[in-house]
Amino acid sequence: MAKSKTCYSKNGEPRSEFETEEEALRCAKHEKYERGLDLYPYPCSKCGKYHLAPEESRVNVSRNACFCTDSKGYSKDLYATREDAQKVAKMRESEGAGKLYIYPCSERKGFHLTHNKPNPEWY
Repeated sequence: MAKSKTCYSKNGEPRSEFETEEEALRCAKHEKYERGLDLYPYPCSKCGKYHLAPEESRVNVSRNACFCTDSKGYSKDLYATREDAQKVAKMRESEGAGKLYIYPCSERKGFHLTHNKPNPEWY
């Protein structure tokens, strides 16, 4: 585990970063045992490493559940509810990802995030 040079918590402290999901999961289990904290690992879209987040912030993310892709051709994350998308947007914004907007999947299967201001026609 190392302290991130790019990602910070809401209070301005560098986030712990992990090279692999397995490494982050081991730390989450240790935190549960030592301090009673329920944490889960997630991949950071900013630095590409893994960080830990409180279990209550976990959302249902589906990949390959729709055919929507980002500007680079990668499958977009699909959030089951607007609330799930909002949780992730807030977390990523606190990590320095910039302003994120929520918009409905064009296949009507959930919601996506974008840096572009949504077009009113999307709704």
